[in-house]
Amino acid sequence: MRFLITLSLVLLLKLDSIGQNSCAGSQTIGPGTTSVGTINGTAATLICDSKTAGTKAEWFAYTATTDGYANITTDLPVNSGLDTNMYIYSGTCGSLTCLASNDDITPANVSSKADFPIASGTTYYIVFDNRWSSSGFDFQITENTVSCSVTSPPVQENFSNMDTILACWNLIDSDLDSRKWFVQDFDLDENPGLDGNPCIVSRSWDATSSVNPDNWIISYSIDLSSYSTNDDLYLNWKARGFNSNFPNENYTVYVAEGNNTSDFLSSGVSFNEVIGQNGGAGETFVDRNLDISSLAGKIVYVAFRHHDMPSSQYELHIDDVQISTALLSVEEHDSNSFKQYYKDGYLTLKSDGHSISHLMLYNILGQSVLTKALSNPTEIVDISSLKDGIYISKVQINDTIKTSKFIKY
Repeated sequence: MRFLITLSLVLLLKLDSIGQNSCAGSQTIGPGTTSVGTINGTAATLICDSKTAGTKAEWFAYTATTDGYANITTDLPVNSGLDTNMYIYSGTCGSLTCLASNDDITPANVSSKADFPIASGTTYYIVFDNRWSSSGFDFQITENTVSCSVTSPPVQENFSNMDTILACWNLIDSDLDSRKWFVQDFDLDENPGLDGNPCIVSRSWDATSSVNPDNWIISYSIDLSSYSTNDDLYLNWKARGFNSNFPNENYTVYVAEGNNTSDFLSSGVSFNEVIGQNGGAGETFVDRNLDISSLAGKIVYVAFRHHDMPSSQYELHIDDVQISTALLSVEEHDSNSFKQYYKDGYLTLKSDGHSISHLMLYNILGQSVLTKALSNPTEIVDISSLKDGIYISKVQINDTIKTSKFIKY
């Protein structure tokens, strides 16, 4: 009897030691801090980047407790100087899908960190391998609750809410180079934080090396069920090849009923261009649109894909994505002589040296909602009483009318 008890204890200890050494035996964890022992388990066969994989790995099964996005990081004081490598999967052990990965946060910070969308009750697999080290460490999971409800037109996305981007848009790194679409803010008010002028960016040049991107960013679901094919429905957006010397970024916009890349590739509703060869070279955004009336009555998704570069350029920028019954195309103003931005209920107008004499605002239907006489080169106008939505402004400076769009949110 004593032998049997001893043997049972040995078996239990052995099972506990290999409990996180394979996908099927993943250690069940939740939000908070988890300690990883020596990395000596089964390596992952599905690699989510283009680097050489480790030969051993440790596996964890994390089940989300909310809808939104999770952050996983090894950038903790207890891990100072330790080099980690991380993969995150959705699906099942027999059919895993790469959801996120990270080797180094920056070249100087060799810890790992990643954000990814989560759904309450869904299990995700987190894997750390020994690409750089087999030493143990701690990692931390933080959950952020975000609602990603179905949206109906007029849809407007100006990328000013990071939580929405992280939780509700799907970012896919199809070329496995660990680079995805990201949000970058082009500061207007010189204060920290997003100030109403962010956009999404995908790079074809990074630091000192060329990049051959195949990056997707896929929207949340958009409900067009209240429309018929007799209605005019348009997808509107702004685009630019940010570096005027290297502006020839190739991209495609798709609209489809499904949100997998295969759905978009088979969709008959798409738009493709090399932006620098089509008037979009440099810092000035150009307006683009796509007739999506054929998808009226459906639930749809929008995808932007930066891909198939003939040669590396610099950065593709996309902003002000909108779905409406109006074809929104306005005259671009000279960004060097006039600036406009919205924040916290106020519209700020700035002209270099010349007084602004008049402001006229129109809603998405072209109806006048505000007319105001002005007199200074810089004017701050309270528009907090207006409903959230897309607006077109016409600003008179001397004998010139500057026309542009903005989104009040």
